[in-house]
Amino acid sequence: MSEAELRRLTLPSDEFPAFPEVAIDVPAGWEPLQWAGAVLGARHLVATNGFNPNVLVTIERWPGTISHEDALTVLRQRITQGGGKERVAESAAEPELMHYVESTQRDPRLGGLEVRSKMVVLHRGPLTEIVTAVGTSTAAQSAHVGKDIAAIVRGLRVELTA
Repeated sequence: MSEAELRRLTLPSDEFPAFPEVAIDVPAGWEPLQWAGAVLGARHLVATNGFNPNVLVTIERWPGTISHEDALTVLRQRITQGGGKERVAESAAEPELMHYVESTQRDPRLGGLEVRSKMVVLHRGPLTEIVTAVGTSTAAQSAHVGKDIAAIVRGLRVELTA
């Protein structure tokens, strides 16, 4: 192929905008955590049965415009597929379109899990970005760090880059 026949696609560009900046604030006793598929993460320093309470942030890109109802449906389906049961759900349009859901799950090794999720929906040109923070702890851990996890997840900040 000659250069005249090629079109270069780049990131960032109009078709593929730069990823948004994301941030979470963690209190003392938490450290950075790298995890496959996550763009940001933190875990509590104290583990129980080898499991550290943690918060992971992911960014998904979907083609087209995805409604906030459809994005919330996908979040709820993921909770159900993981054997979870929704306990609390909140949505807001300001300052950003977001959904917050608390659920419980069972893990064969760890027993009851408490899961807190915040999803921010961004419509950007030809795509929709879904930024999700998910905080997980065992039910026993939640008694000690559940409020911290809820604050970290609820505090997810998302800013568009230039």
